[in-house]
Amino acid sequence: MKRIAVILASSIYLALAGCALAPGMRFDPDPATGTTAQTSEVDVNGQHYVLLPLTVAGANAVIAPPPRPAASESAEDVAQTGGGYQYRVGVGDVLHVVVWDHPELNNPGIGVQSGSASQFGSAQSLAAQTVATSNGGDALGRVVQADGTIYYPYIGALHVAGKSVPDIRRKLTSGIARYVRSPQLDVRVVSFRSQKVYVTGEVKQPEVVPLTDVPMNVADVIGLAGGVTPEADLSGATLTRGQRQISIDLYRLLYRGDMRNNVRLVDGDIVDVPNRRIKKVFVMGEVAKPASIPMPTDGPYTLAEALNDAGGMNPLTSNARQLYLVRASGPGTTTVFHLDCSSPVAVALADQIALSPRDIIYVDAASVTRFSRVVSQLLPFAGGLADIKTLGM
Repeated sequence: MKRIAVILASSIYLALAGCALAPGMRFDPDPATGTTAQTSEVDVNGQHYVLLPLTVAGANAVIAPPPRPAASESAEDVAQTGGGYQYRVGVGDVLHVVVWDHPELNNPGIGVQSGSASQFGSAQSLAAQTVATSNGGDALGRVVQADGTIYYPYIGALHVAGKSVPDIRRKLTSGIARYVRSPQLDVRVVSFRSQKVYVTGEVKQPEVVPLTDVPMNVADVIGLAGGVTPEADLSGATLTRGQRQISIDLYRLLYRGDMRNNVRLVDGDIVDVPNRRIKKVFVMGEVAKPASIPMPTDGPYTLAEALNDAGGMNPLTSNARQLYLVRASGPGTTTVFHLDCSSPVAVALADQIALSPRDIIYVDAASVTRFSRVVSQLLPFAGGLADIKTLGM
């Protein structure tokens, strides 16, 4: 019996000597002061850790690297095109050309669509469609071919790619005027196929949106895609244009009317709305509700707000002097900021610390909490020893 008591007492003594056997995470305090060292550096498995006291200037000077490639430009850097927009015809577009009082010059397929099939019979209708296709058109008009041309009677192949509708009208009028006195001619695009933009990511219906003779802006394609989802990171949207990546703040555009972010789109543009899952902070340790918390879409998110959203520090188990902010501060480097929250002044300071995505907030356990957890683990063991002794008797 004495031997068992000695073993049990020795185990309790070892546990009390710094609570080294306490379960869970912790930052080990300095044996001399009972608190974590104010400034220190250590290398662990190739990762460099720096421990610093938490100050507004210090935290704001160490910014975490962005979790995804940052946009190279902002919307303000992109020249905003004003009025005077003109659609430029491209390969695949379908043109409808009408010469008044000269139906023989109009696309035969138009008559098929308007009811001529009932007048001339199905055989003539099929023949009209065949003629239209052979002349570089379809049932609605004339398709711009891969070489950028359309075929038109008397004129032949006419290059139209890259030209506006008024330019094409003038060229057709000039060509037909050699055969028709004072031609009255109309040209319009009946199918826009050559140019398109894309909207992807956290929108309700990702879309491929054709560009038309009406100018298309960022807000337009977001609306055509059904709007954004609740998981959208509005402030992190990007516009990819060739090799350029442009930052678009949809929150300021959609909720504050900041038209600087309503960039006019051109062929091939990709508007991407990312998921805000990347922009989270993590609150761990002795808080009421450990959680990963999405950052707001607008404005800074402070350390005090994150603690409050996690229910605050647990008044029974936390060590208010041991709050840590862990932040990736560069390749291979992690900075750990220490804040003593035992004073209300420190809580006011926490409301000035702006958090970065993927920050980790950790509240350490009080020494008495560690001791209680060690004892709670030892008691079943001691009870088992007592039962063994009773059975042995």
